[in-house]
Amino acid sequence: MKIKQYIFDYLRKKMPDRNPRFPHLDQPLKIMIIYESDVLERNDSIKTIRQDLLRRQMDVTMWGFVEKKEITTLILPQSRILGLSDYNLFGKPRDYVLTDLATEHYDLLIDLTTRPLLPLRYLAMYTDADFKVGLNLGEGIHDMLISLPDFTPEQSDEAAIEASWLFNQIMGYLTTIKSND
Repeated sequence: MKIKQYIFDYLRKKMPDRNPRFPHLDQPLKIMIIYESDVLERNDSIKTIRQDLLRRQMDVTMWGFVEKKEITTLILPQSRILGLSDYNLFGKPRDYVLTDLATEHYDLLIDLTTRPLLPLRYLAMYTDADFKVGLNLGEGIHDMLISLPDFTPEQSDEAAIEASWLFNQIMGYLTTIKSND
């Protein structure tokens, strides 16, 4: 496991510097949501979040990850679930995943990952987005971090943080903060 993390850290440091732009939620945005899928790939809370964003006139793409080899969910243009077979031995996404990810540019990446899963860290790192926001898992990928009191990344496997709760926190901060852009 340590070699996988070492490779990730090495690749993260080689990523070009970004110029983040704060999103204006009062206008339509193109949003990427990444999340940990449930084993049955139903993801009811993620579907509810998507419906909320669609009501706000947002263009939403969702990519999830589940720790199993065989994925039963169809790959759709706006929704995709990746499995272990979509990553190489070192935990890096396969070339076709990176190619598909690179075809789109997003105004906002919302990372609903609640524990440090390397496959989702790669997705967050390689997503081309003007602004990235997610839970503070100590990796320096995001432009805005949500921190919880008395919460460390080591506790994340034990903590039952709901994706919908994290989404509501993120949206609350994004609507409260006004950009100078």
